Amino acid sequence: MKTILVAGATGQTGRLVVEHSLAKDYKVRVIVRSRNRLPSEILEHPNITLVEASLLDLSDEQMADLAKGCDAVVSCLGHVINFNGIFGEPKQLCTEATKRLCKAIESNCPLSPVRFILMNTVGVPNPNLSEQREWFERVVLSLLRWLIPPHKDNETAAQHFHSNIGQKNKYVEWCGVRPDSLINEGVSTYEITESPSTGLFNGQPTARSNVAHFMVRLIEDDSLWTSWRFRMPVIMNSQGDLNEELDQ
Repeated sequence: MKTILVAGATGQTGRLVVEHSLAKDYKVRVIVRSRNRLPSEILEHPNITLVEASLLDLSDEQMADLAKGCDAVVSCLGHVINFNGIFGEPKQLCTEATKRLCKAIESNCPLSPVRFILMNTVGVPNPNLSEQREWFERVVLSLLRWLIPPHKDNETAAQHFHSNIGQKNKYVEWCGVRPDSLINEGVSTYEITESPSTGLFNGQPTARSNVAHFMVRLIEDDSLWTSWRFRMPVIMNSQGDLNEELDQ
């Protein structure tokens, strides 16, 4: 039985990751600021271990205890989309959480590398690839980087994997999952690509359920993990599914 740690479990995608994981009979540890934001089916599940706290307020020892024995860590942390969430503290929530979770994993010196799956965004470029954007999209992304703290936070969180963890870390292997335009729908067929295939302003819908499904598959499927570790796959709903929905 696998054991996973989920940060951001009360968010729309994080909660789905927890549900998919429990359906696989995984043991799931969650860090939440308020247990009241989780449904009773999760709170009362025998495979759930819940810590009610802000992740950044936990001590290094507490973080290490939470990560100990985990096969995977999934971070679906993000900023609340309101004024305080965008411009208030902590401005580097995703980055600091990523750093602390990596440190917690490393401090335990696991016998096998722990899979760290970070939910990121299609607006963040893969530093290892020369991903092409139209000139006006590059201008917009540059403005977002300096004017909207959550965008820069997403970039620096992903950069931590590339610059500080790399591909030769004995204890942490990573994958940054980049959804396109998130929507609330059930699991359907979806596409995984190396880089964005749509423009910044004409993104393809991506069901949160599909993002959660793919993340759990990365934990479950060794072959899939080998294909996508140390990379930043883009996920979107299959175009075929979209066309079928439009025809109905």
